Amino acid sequence: MQLFLKIPPLREPITIEETKLYLRINSDQENDFLNTLIRAARRHIETVTGRSLIRQQWLMTIKPPYPLCSPLVKREGKLLEVTLPQPPLLEVEVVTTGDIGVPYTVEDNRVLLSSNVCEKELTLVYWAGYGETADALPPDLKMAVLMMARFFYDHQKADLSFLRPYKTHHLR
Repeated sequence: MQLFLKIPPLREPITIEETKLYLRINSDQENDFLNTLIRAARRHIETVTGRSLIRQQWLMTIKPPYPLCSPLVKREGKLLEVTLPQPPLLEVEVVTTGDIGVPYTVEDNRVLLSSNVCEKELTLVYWAGYGETADALPPDLKMAVLMMARFFYDHQKADLSFLRPYKTHHLR
């Protein structure tokens, strides 16, 4: 299995103004640096939790033989069940084998396919994240991004243990 970020988020979960307020910075001299810290903080929280924070597009490829014991791919009777990494799932754009579209249904963060595609290479393109803007993000995830930005800025401790309920399976 391989997972690729096709389209990154168009905006970040926190603004430069929120970051400056949180870090108690009054000047605009460090704005470029702070934008870099915000991106790094978001990516770190996404890595720690295994979740997409702001809407982004992912491409996942699965090549046979599928693993017999996998948290992401399961064969259940006549169905192949694929749990998509980087939740929450917003929309599945397409599922293909080669250049041929494959019918599917979506349940929660899973794509259900007919088992007749079990021995074929699959490509899934989907959108994940809490939404297009920071308003859709749970407040504790937004706070985690601010805390990581502070850590990257001045190395103040960032206890992220409160993120434990958000952690998902990671693709290895």
